[in-house]
Amino acid sequence: MAHATDKGKYFKDSTECRITLKEIFCGITNPVLQIYEAVGRMFPDHSVSLAREFQYDYSQAVIRIHEKGRSVPVHKDNVKYEGREYDVSSIDHQLSCVLHLQESESGGDLVLYNRSWKKDDEQFRNIDFGYSRNLTESSQSYRAPNLEAGDLVIINPIYYHEVTRIIGDVPRITLGMFLGFYSQKRKIVAWA
Repeated sequence: MAHATDKGKYFKDSTECRITLKEIFCGITNPVLQIYEAVGRMFPDHSVSLAREFQYDYSQAVIRIHEKGRSVPVHKDNVKYEGREYDVSSIDHQLSCVLHLQESESGGDLVLYNRSWKKDDEQFRNIDFGYSRNLTESSQSYRAPNLEAGDLVIINPIYYHEVTRIIGDVPRITLGMFLGFYSQKRKIVAWA
C-alpha cells in the first residue's frame, strides 16, 4: 500500500488501476482472476474475493517493472502493522503472491531469509524503504532458482526478502498482490 497514509488517494488510484489492468489484459484471460481460481483450488473451504472497504474496492494488483541496475532491498510486508488504518489489517494471516510475467537477462532473483519481523526490528528500518542488511546477515537464506515467466510465487511476507540487482537490458516484470486470510469466516481477500 504505497498510499498507506492517504486512504482517499489509495482508493482513487485503485479505481484507475482496475481500469488500466482491464485494458492491459483485454482479449486474454485476466491473470488476477486466474490467481483467485488457483488460490481457491488450494483452499477449497475458503471464498476468494477482492478486498472491499465500505463501497470501495481495494487495488487488484500492482505491476512492477524492475529495470537494469534496480533491486528491491531487504524488507517485509505486514498490513497488520503498516496498514492499521485499513480494514484489511484485521486479517488473521497474510501471504504475498507474485506472478512472473518476464524475467531479466540476469539478476532479479528472489532471496528469502529465515528471519521473521519483530517490532524491535524497526530500529533497523531505512528511511525510504526496507531495512539494513545487518538485520539479515546472520540469517539463513534461500535464493529462488530459475524463475520463469508464468511462475507464481507465494511467500509468507512477514519473513524478510529481497530482489537482487537487475543485470542486462531486459527488465523483470511481475504482477503482485497480497492475500489476507480470515480463519473463522473461511474467507480470503486479495489486494495490492
